[in-house]
Amino acid sequence: MTATPQSARFSVSLIFLIYGTLIGSYLPYLPFVKDRFGIGESAFSMGFLFGAIGALVSLPLAPWIIKQIGTRRAVLLMSVLYLGTVGFLIAAPTFVVFVALFLLVGLTISTWEIAVNSQASAIEDQMGRPVISSIHGFWSLGTFIGAALMAGWLALKLNGVWLIWGLIGLGFLALPTVYNGMLRREQIPAESTTEAAPLKLKYMLYPPLIALAFYMVAGYMLEGTFQDWGALLIRELMLGRGAEIVPEHLWSLLPVEEAELRRRAAVSGAIALAFFTATMTIGRLSGDLAVARIGRAGTLQIGGVIAVIGIVLVYLPSHQLLTFIGFACVGLGTANIAPQVIKTADSTPGLPAGIAISIITAVGFVAFLGGPVTIGFSGERYGFRLTFLALAIFPLVLALTAGMLLRWFERGRSRMHDESQD
Repeated sequence: MTATPQSARFSVSLIFLIYGTLIGSYLPYLPFVKDRFGIGESAFSMGFLFGAIGALVSLPLAPWIIKQIGTRRAVLLMSVLYLGTVGFLIAAPTFVVFVALFLLVGLTISTWEIAVNSQASAIEDQMGRPVISSIHGFWSLGTFIGAALMAGWLALKLNGVWLIWGLIGLGFLALPTVYNGMLRREQIPAESTTEAAPLKLKYMLYPPLIALAFYMVAGYMLEGTFQDWGALLIRELMLGRGAEIVPEHLWSLLPVEEAELRRRAAVSGAIALAFFTATMTIGRLSGDLAVARIGRAGTLQIGGVIAVIGIVLVYLPSHQLLTFIGFACVGLGTANIAPQVIKTADSTPGLPAGIAISIITAVGFVAFLGGPVTIGFSGERYGFRLTFLALAIFPLVLALTAGMLLRWFERGRSRMHDESQD
């Protein structure tokens, strides 16, 4: 049975929601995992590094895998592997096992990202109107739900691992619905061609794509850093830089006031992530309307300005509520970077269909996993507060240059359209 664009939109939105909810639940729990291993931020960030290595290693294989089995089956296969791996990852008995499992997460994520975003881009083309931001919005909605659930779970002094395992179980139950609703390969032009375009080095070094890749790195670097390290930034603000590492199961041995402060810091970290993901959800669900009204360039430029303001609020010594507002501003400002860059890349002039989106999505997720490695090392050496301030350079450059770059892409698409009409 052939899927409709509407059913495919529901299915792709659902898988984004599944991933987002799981990520939103386990990211606030990572400080507990780190403390369980008894290691610092620099060492713990090696897990993210191996995740990025896995994503990078699998990048050349991803287009070939998708060509063999199609985006629909690729999404299903990688989702099964991802959900199963995270279940073991969050309860890893040793740091070595944790790193090995993060490598496996990275190996699955490049193919998943390329496949699911190819589906989203094809859905937008078939519906004839902007929808890709709202589809990505379900990832953000999921992270908000997951973070809020974990905040409540921790406030009740319950073991976060059980919540994460429960969400994984729900994800497995939803996968048949996702699979049945997605577009078939004959409905996606890039999949229905007889030959797959090889991922050549010259494509990866294509100057306009390199410039666009910077935007993708900026979006995923900000998103990954605030999600991965936001809870540790809040802990630094509340407990002070260099606070002693104490595993959760030993908090009962601490003075009551200190144990309660540590628990409040953990809950506040989850709340900050909830603020971030809530506004990112709002930004993405309204992003299609914004693009229709002010264009992709305007949407990205305004978002860049809002993100810079948010980062400054997070840096300034202020009331905790202003810190939460800063997280919210960054979430809103970065909301539409990834979906709009992906859609722009999908019609890159001069490149075969599907190649640009493969490169951009994989580069973005390498930044999502690998960028926080740098943040971890810098946070331990210079403090997370100063490290987060340095990230303002990304949205600042985006706000200043997006108009010029995206106009070039628009002119290129117009030339390709005119040539196809001749």
